[in-house]
Amino acid sequence: MPFRLLHISDLHLDRAFAGVGCFGEVARRRREGLRDALRSAGEAARQNRCDAVTIGGDLYEHEHAGLDTGRFLGDTFASWQPMRVYLAPGNHDALLPGSLYERIRWPANVHLFTGAALEPVPLADGLSLWGLAHRDPAWSGDPLEGPEVGPGVHLALFHGAELGGRPPGKSLHGPFQAERIARRGFAAALCGHYHRRRIDPVARLLYPGSPEPLTFDEEGARGPVIVEISERGMVDYQPLTLNRWTAVQHDCDLEGSASSGEAVERARAAAREALTGRAPERSMLRLTLRGEVDPDMPLDLPLVEAAVADATGAATVRLRDLTSPAVDVAATASDRTARGAFTRAVLAALDREEDPNERALLDESLRYGLQALAGAEVGLR
Repeated sequence: MPFRLLHISDLHLDRAFAGVGCFGEVARRRREGLRDALRSAGEAARQNRCDAVTIGGDLYEHEHAGLDTGRFLGDTFASWQPMRVYLAPGNHDALLPGSLYERIRWPANVHLFTGAALEPVPLADGLSLWGLAHRDPAWSGDPLEGPEVGPGVHLALFHGAELGGRPPGKSLHGPFQAERIARRGFAAALCGHYHRRRIDPVARLLYPGSPEPLTFDEEGARGPVIVEISERGMVDYQPLTLNRWTAVQHDCDLEGSASSGEAVERARAAAREALTGRAPERSMLRLTLRGEVDPDMPLDLPLVEAAVADATGAATVRLRDLTSPAVDVAATASDRTARGAFTRAVLAALDREEDPNERALLDESLRYGLQALAGAEVGLR
């Protein structure tokens, strides 16, 4: 008989969500939605006749999670019996003294990995699961360090950063090289940490991604992954789409806009287009404003965000202003005014500067400076 499990990670229970503009009732709904995602995962595991659920870390956020969340987890996992649950703490839910992992009396079907190095537990005859725990939020050891695991079929469960596919800016916790999975003798590594789904049978690597979008760039279908291991050790992956919330990024062209009213109408139209076919009350929308606009046009971003939210019913709306002032820079530089002197100084600095990052900062300085000198209300982007 094949062994079937459901793998999930990066749920981040009790996340604050303030960073994506979710406050009050919306933030409460988002947090309850994360609990619903765990319930849905358990139901999917039961419907697919899974023998176990593996959780690859960041199940909750240590700095926000309280005993109520611990009781929810204990009750939820107990309701999944006789299906087994295997927990491998990550950096956000590290196995610290006094953490929920230590404070909760886990039901009999839960196995918590506690060691800092991979250690095995039997899943079935000839099949083992090796797991570890982050015991420090800043742990940067190699989770695949160690000798080859030996005969039989072996799976690894851990939270870590595969270096070959590391997303830009992603934190480096538990770094490892994908080629070491096969080298150590594992049929598959069931991982957590990266929030975008990655199913790589050749590398024997699985990241299910966060089951619900946590940031604006976590777009698309999301959910856990069913993993089936045959008697011969072949591994098959079946991704599930269970997310109820969606993250949406969309551009809004403000080219030639001469009034704030026109900008609001264009933003509303772009938002409606972006949310077509989606449930707006469970959507996180980020609009990126682009194009050259009248430098004298006031662009009140909170006002536009509120107008878009009212028009669409989106749960969260955030704007990113990447517009540029429609200014004849050469003509402005020739003015015998403060604006002209400022423009000449910035252009001279641009001519001398070779570093692209510094040039980008100077471009921003020119933008904001001309807006301020024109008497417009300036907002950082």
